[in-house]
Amino acid sequence: MIIGEIDICEYVKTFANRQVEDFDPQTGISDPVATAYALRVGFLEEENITHKLNRLLQDTQVAQIEALVFGMWNGRVSFYGDSSILVNALVEASYQLSSLKALFIGDILFYDSNMALMKQSNISPILEAYPSLEVLQVRGGSGLEFTPVRHNQLKKLIIQTNGLSSKTINQIWALHLPALEHLELWLGIDDYGGDSNVDTLRPVLDDIDLFPKLNYLGLRNSEYSEEIAKAIVQASIIKQIKVLDLSVGSIGDKDCPVLLSSPAVNQLQTLNVSDNFLSEAMINQLNQLNIEVIAEDQKEEYERDRRYWPAEE
Repeated sequence: MIIGEIDICEYVKTFANRQVEDFDPQTGISDPVATAYALRVGFLEEENITHKLNRLLQDTQVAQIEALVFGMWNGRVSFYGDSSILVNALVEASYQLSSLKALFIGDILFYDSNMALMKQSNISPILEAYPSLEVLQVRGGSGLEFTPVRHNQLKKLIIQTNGLSSKTINQIWALHLPALEHLELWLGIDDYGGDSNVDTLRPVLDDIDLFPKLNYLGLRNSEYSEEIAKAIVQASIIKQIKVLDLSVGSIGDKDCPVLLSSPAVNQLQTLNVSDNFLSEAMINQLNQLNIEVIAEDQKEEYERDRRYWPAEE
């Protein structure tokens, strides 16, 4: 199995602690606070996402909406048109979506587009337009960019990719996010543009002032998880965070002694090493740590040579 090739099989059912519901213009907005409304363009559908968004904006309760989920922004996201059409439309609509706190761009399934083929764009205009945003999730790494911006309210940033470039990661380090508590990066593989390494991650590992309130660090879907594990036990960030998520990675039994012997790891609340290559015996050893260990759905070594790795949210 090649680490990093993940196929998303289901639309999200919950987002930002809210139930996700497809927006129906006929029904309208019934619960703008507890519901995350989803807008999606169907495969080969002629309309683009701006038409869907405009219908939502006509609802009398649109100013109370707190969470939105967007799927495909056009019917062929793998072949043409990046997410800038959606980003620009959301920026223009920011005065109408004045209560927005949570946004997911790219809830797209593998049979519509592989994550590696989805064309994203510069996401920083969203941060500038929505100063009250607390959760931002983006799926797809191709063309994904951030320009430096300060955002005082963002608490959770999730980037899901089959390949996150070192250029984009460095752009994330340049964001000023003093309230950030949850950072989750799906690093992917070099074949899909995921050319990062441990040195690329050094800013978040070694500089606790980068995101001073960070308590969850997820470095997931990586083909060098074992190197991350070795680096992080010696890094400053391990003393700051409560949750370390190295799931969907390349950690095997031989890589675990650094985790088992680290006093800092044993001070975490949660260590997630699900979807790696650990034996039952090694999981039993990890469970002797005085913390919560999540180690579900381990793969066998022979599966490293399989090409596709389906995953569900």
